[in-house]
Amino acid sequence: MRKCIFSYLISVIPLFTFGQVPISDFLKSYQTEEAVNFQSSKLNSLNQSSFNLAYVEKLEFRTETNEFDWRKQEFLVRASPNSRKHVKTQRQYQKTVSYITQMELAIAKNQALRKRYDLIVDVIYLKEILSLKNKYAQLLSDKVTLLRRSISLADFDVMELIEAEDDVQKNVRETMDIMNAIITTDNSIQRIFPLLEEKGIEDVNFITVNDIKLFLKKSNISKVVHPQLEVQSGKVYNKMLEYEWEVAKTKFSLGFVQAQYGYDSDDNFRKSFSIGIGFDIPFKSMGRIELNELEISIHENESEFRNLKNEISEGRFRQRQELENLIRKYDLVNQQLKEGQSEYALKEYQKIAEAPPKAIVKLRENTLRTELLLKTLEYNIVQTYIEYLDYAGLIGQEPFRNYLEKSIVKD
Repeated sequence: MRKCIFSYLISVIPLFTFGQVPISDFLKSYQTEEAVNFQSSKLNSLNQSSFNLAYVEKLEFRTETNEFDWRKQEFLVRASPNSRKHVKTQRQYQKTVSYITQMELAIAKNQALRKRYDLIVDVIYLKEILSLKNKYAQLLSDKVTLLRRSISLADFDVMELIEAEDDVQKNVRETMDIMNAIITTDNSIQRIFPLLEEKGIEDVNFITVNDIKLFLKKSNISKVVHPQLEVQSGKVYNKMLEYEWEVAKTKFSLGFVQAQYGYDSDDNFRKSFSIGIGFDIPFKSMGRIELNELEISIHENESEFRNLKNEISEGRFRQRQELENLIRKYDLVNQQLKEGQSEYALKEYQKIAEAPPKAIVKLRENTLRTELLLKTLEYNIVQTYIEYLDYAGLIGQEPFRNYLEKSIVKD
């Protein structure tokens, strides 16, 4: 009994260990996705099975009695071969199917990782923005209270009070939207990786805007082929192989080879044994409909490949431009925050006993708004960065890499 209790404690201790969950652990849970498991099982099945054509398609053995005389039994063996072209085409087709499945596994992995990247970015930044929003709400509340107390003063401006109350309501609505997004994100994380929801995420080495800038400078994605393009290219090639298969069926070819032996006590072996050969003689119109349909299918798949290639190329360019533009905005706002006099003026004002309360509130509001803008821009930058990685086909590449870690710049 004691051994059982001890074993149980050992098994549950890891669930109650201290420390947060590394981002990489959450990302690696992509392996539990149903789409990933399905494609992985499919690929294993294809790799373990052989779909190669045998050179002999069909082997027949026939026997019959001549004139109901068991002494005159006849035997026939017929072999129907596959052409060398069919055997070769089938082998190439099977290799392409396996490669397509491998790329479909990469796509499933990419999609599962993309979902986890988005959730991680949301859960980190939405909570940081919510914290700033709560500070801003308290500041706006103080501002409204201050303005209401100054109604009897000569310099009171009623429009300023109305605008402040509107700002309060606007901030409440925005805060509600953020809280709703956090609840939705937490629910998704709970279903995927409950331990993360219990312990929280470890984001000590989380990538910064400067890290993303360095990554953009050193990364070269021109040689990276997106797995979706690989899949579409494989489909085009397989359609071409299907066309070659049908063409081979319309060629003059060996149909069968047979050996026949009819035992008769009155005949010697040479007279009783014979060999026959049959040929398939196709007509010109045979298989024409199938060939026409395959030609159209090839053109359709080639067109889809070109469209997909253009779409991915345009997406890469668009996301990179958007990312660089957001980084420029971030640098501008960050520089304004560092060089601005609001924080300095606020500290100086607070040293003066007669400092106007309205001025202090205004300075605090200006600083907090800038911090909110900066955090929102940082959030948008990381979101766009993940989108760019997705278009670049980098997210699901082997070996696994955590693109939200600072060390990614050094790799």
